[in-house]
Amino acid sequence: MKPLIEIHRIGTDAYGYRISALGGDGQDKSGSGAFDSLEHCLFDAGASLGTYFSRVELNLEGMFLGSCSTDTLRRNPKGVAQRIRQHFQPA
Repeated sequence: MKPLIEIHRIGTDAYGYRISALGGDGQDKSGSGAFDSLEHCLFDAGASLGTYFSRVELNLEGMFLGSCSTDTLRRNPKGVAQRIRQHFQPA
């Protein structure tokens, strides 16, 4: 099973996310506060999954981005955010 991290923009420079599994209820992390950058949002999402899952699927504002290792989210969230901005241009 691969969890899905659904990232959504809350404000100009604020992001939140929700983690869900196929057929399950999601764990909404946006209610506990917004993250001031996409990088912080990605890092927190990866850290919250710990080492329980090796890979996750990413979704940004309803657009499927692909799969990513949770280790990469924790160790290089800036690089992941750069790739997202380069290839997907979040609105």
